[in-house]
Amino acid sequence: MEPRIWLLVSRYHLDAGLSSLLVDGVATAGLLVLAAVALRRSRRQRRAAAQAEASFRPGAALAPGEAVVAGAVERERGADVAVRVELEQEGSESESSGVWTHRWAETGRKVRVHPFYLRHASGARIRVEPGQDVMLVDALDGMIRVDLTRRVRVAELMPDEQVFAVGELRRAPDPEAQAQGYRERAQGYLLVPPRGGRMLLSSEPLGERFARRAAFHRRWAVAAVVASLAFNAAFAAFHARRWLGETVDVRVTQLRETEDGDNTRFEVTMRGAGGAAFSDQVAQADFARLREGDTVKARHVPSWSSASAIGPDVTAHSAAYGALPLLGVIALAYLIREHGTRPWYEKKLVEQESGRLAEGLSPAQLAPKRPEGRRRKPASG
Repeated sequence: MEPRIWLLVSRYHLDAGLSSLLVDGVATAGLLVLAAVALRRSRRQRRAAAQAEASFRPGAALAPGEAVVAGAVERERGADVAVRVELEQEGSESESSGVWTHRWAETGRKVRVHPFYLRHASGARIRVEPGQDVMLVDALDGMIRVDLTRRVRVAELMPDEQVFAVGELRRAPDPEAQAQGYRERAQGYLLVPPRGGRMLLSSEPLGERFARRAAFHRRWAVAAVVASLAFNAAFAAFHARRWLGETVDVRVTQLRETEDGDNTRFEVTMRGAGGAAFSDQVAQADFARLREGDTVKARHVPSWSSASAIGPDVTAHSAAYGALPLLGVIALAYLIREHGTRPWYEKKLVEQESGRLAEGLSPAQLAPKRPEGRRRKPASG
């Protein structure tokens, strides 16, 4: 009668299918797909940066059609603004362990636009007529503190500021140009929003914002690859059992039960046909059935005996469940940071600052206001 061969699984190990799903599917394929998505976005942003920079040639002659024009801002005669964006914010404060912080959240956005001019390097004065949906890429360097819980952040094109403008250039009458003849309106260049799109006005080089986003996505692609490599390095024994191991029959030479704090270890020592010995843990129920001299199936790694494990299949420790939160945390953090790091002109602005709301007020704003009553009419004669 042939001796019975036990088919057991190493203690704390998952079955072969679930092991492969977590290590290969989630921690490897999942993270690498995330890295590929981030890398694809990075390449797209790099391409947009290159196209934006290539589209602007300082020495190019002005010609009708889609164009990128750079020049110094000049307001229209009698106008007090070219483009001004006002972000209304509401403040709230909170305290934790004696430390105060406050938060400013955007509640509204107002855009004031007025035709203005760009003084081109060629000397030409180009009239610009942006729409209300103009995208202004500029610093929010202005602030109006209304009261304790309200403030306004301001971005505005100022006279003599160097600006890049993207739109459609055409020839049109210029109301401020000097006429060439009697009853003849002088012709000039007019920049309007491109067909089916928004005009872009930027105080920074056009490719710079795309380059920053490309670098952001590239960093997250690297982070996802590093996380995948680190996880797989932690499960090197699993990969060794798969690629370097072999399923063999081994004989049980020793059974040992030991106390390890609050945990009991049920350790089985085995020896293969070649004389190589290794040990592994099994569940208590399996340990109770085994006897010295029994034959069991094991996945033996000749070049790395400590990576060998009892059982015929390639299995991984249950710590492989960590692949799920690892992928989830990295993917969620990437999405949150992708939105959170967008510039103010691409999202609703929310700012977190230290201290209390009142710390940013002037003494005049902090002073209590005297209630105003009705003014009395002066008594007559």
